[in-house]
Formats: sequence, C-alpha cells, structure tokens
Amino acid sequence: MPFTTDRVRDPDLLAQIVEVSGDAIFSENLDGQITTWNSAAERLYGCSRRDMMGRAAADLLPEQTALQLRRLHERGLAGEAVERVDTWHQRPDGRHIAVSVTVSPLRDSTGTLVGLATSVQDVTDRVRLTAEIEDVHRTLEKQYAALGRSNRDLEQFAYVASHDLSEPLRVMTGFAQLIEKRYVKTLDETGRRYVFHIVDGAARMRTLIDDLLQYSQFLRSDRTAGRVNTAAVVARVVAGLETASVEVEPLPDVWCDEASLAAAMQNLISNALKFTSPDVPARVVVSAKVDGPQVQIMVDDNGIGIEEEYRERVFGMFSRLHVREAYAGTGIGLAIVQQVAERSDGRAWVEHSPLGGSRFCITLPLPPTTISLDTP
Repeated sequence: MPFTTDRVRDPDLLAQIVEVSGDAIFSENLDGQITTWNSAAERLYGCSRRDMMGRAAADLLPEQTALQLRRLHERGLAGEAVERVDTWHQRPDGRHIAVSVTVSPLRDSTGTLVGLATSVQDVTDRVRLTAEIEDVHRTLEKQYAALGRSNRDLEQFAYVASHDLSEPLRVMTGFAQLIEKRYVKTLDETGRRYVFHIVDGAARMRTLIDDLLQYSQFLRSDRTAGRVNTAAVVARVVAGLETASVEVEPLPDVWCDEASLAAAMQNLISNALKFTSPDVPARVVVSAKVDGPQVQIMVDDNGIGIEEEYRERVFGMFSRLHVREAYAGTGIGLAIVQQVAERSDGRAWVEHSPLGGSRFCITLPLPPTTISLDTP
C-alpha cells in the first residue's frame, strides 16, 4: 500500500501515539480544564484519567512556580509553542516533582485556537544528581580554600621560622668559634670536644635553615612556565658541579620555568653523585624520552641504590635513609624535586637503574605545539 499522509492524520492513530508515549501528555481547553490525560500522566501524577478530566490544569502548579507556568500558558494561548522548560509540578497528593515542560497551542480544522497541549518529562533523577554534584562541588571548593589557607600558613611559618632562627644561631656560632679559637689551649680534651660539638651542631643547623629557607621561598614564589632548553640547563648544572662523571644524552625542551628545572636537576644530579660506593668510580647518566604530551627525564647512577620499600619515603621533607656521618645533607633536595614535578602536573619517582644504582625520574610537559596561521 502506498504511503499517504491521510493515515498519519488519522485521529485514532494519533491518539494511540499519544497514549503510548513515555511523556506525560494532557490537554486543556481555553477555560484551563483538562480534556485529555494519557497513561504516562496517570503514572507520573498518580491520578487516573477519570479523576483528572474536567479538573483545572492550574491545580498542578505549585506556589513557587505558578507564576512562571501561567506565563508559559499565556504564551501558548497567544499561539507560541514553548519547548522544554525545566520547572516544578505538583501532584494532587501534594508532592512536588521536577519536570521539563513543553506547551503547544491546539487549533481546530479552521485554525482557531481551542486549547493547549502540555508534554511533561520527569527529570527528578537529573535534578537530584545535579544537586548532589553541586553540593559536592561546594564542599570541594570549601576544602580547597581551607587547604590553600593551610598551605599559605605553613609556607609563611617556614619562611618566618627560618628567618627568625638565623640571627640567634649566627650569634651562637660566632661565640662558639671565638671560644674554639681563643681558649682552645686552656681547655682540656673534654672541653675541646664539647666546643667542637657546639660548632659542628651550629654548622648543621645553619645548613638546615638555609635549605628550609630555600624550600619555603620556592613554595611562595609565583613562577611562570615557558619553553626551557633542558640541555642548556643541565649543562650549566654539570659545569657548576665540576665533575667529569656525568654523561648527558640529547634532551628535549620542556614547558616549565627555568629556575625550577635548574633546582630539580641540581638536586637530582648532585644526589646521584653523592650516594656512591667508596670503591667504585661514580657514573651518572642524564637522559630523557617523550611519553605522549610529557617528557620523562631520567638520572641514572651506579651508586648504592635504594630498597623498594624506601623509594616513596625519600621524597619526604627532611627524609634521610643514612646516618649523617655517612652521607651529608638535610633531606630537602628531593622534596623540591617533587614540588617541581607536581607544579607542572607531573610526578617524580625512583626505581632501579640499569647502571646498578638508582634511576630518579621526573615528568614535565612538552612545550605546546605552535601552529602558523598560514598553515593550510
């Protein structure tokens, strides 16, 4: 049978389509009385067709949205179709339901406006989910703000504490050195040992405060990322260390700030040179590989290595795995490396090196690709 539009206009067929629709659909006359009510409307509002026929459609409007929905009806009565407005309806039992409403004018065969048709979707789950997401978002914003305040307080404390500790330490160190210089001949062996411990302890405290000040200043600084020549930065670091034990392979540019990259590489390379076996000449290799949008920089050494159970711990502030007499240091250098990585949405870790010691890795972003406006 050939297709004809007459069958599409068949009133019985259209009524069946409305009846099986998943949307609640009802119509009202110009007096606002409900004239049709499909099965989906019965399910959504909890009222049968018999109960709703002839009732005022305004009964479905809760107080807080009544004015909004009356305006939608006025627009429909003016001949305008209004599609998908999110609002609230009220069931006859008083319960409010979140809905998305479409209001369309109804006309008879002569084109005369005879009423309105309203199609309603239940969006309660969507509204509930949106509310939950907004609630979580507000909670996260509060936690983020509290964390930001806490971090600023800690940074300020570290900066002030290291500054305020410097002056009394300088005085104590100065007088201890005077005693050591002027009265060493009048002291017995025990006295000289005591003075030595005071001077040594003050020197260690001085180093610790300097490192803490460097760390707090690093946290407080607002650094701007840009394209950095990694090879040039590493070359300057190696030259400053004055050693021939470092091999540098080709290194790609990264997107970071130069001072942060220099601090990270200084700490990684000097750390690799420090933890060496006494009877084995030190060997350090700096290399890199591109991994998607990031560059992984690797610093390998043939040193004493780090047991797997301690590999996460080494990046903690003031963390030390060896006694001070064996290997000097305050344990802040690798904490700075981790800060550099995290500020660039990268990470830092350590694993076993093919050279026999440790491989310290840090990931930093590649510079963004620049596309010419003339590119076709």
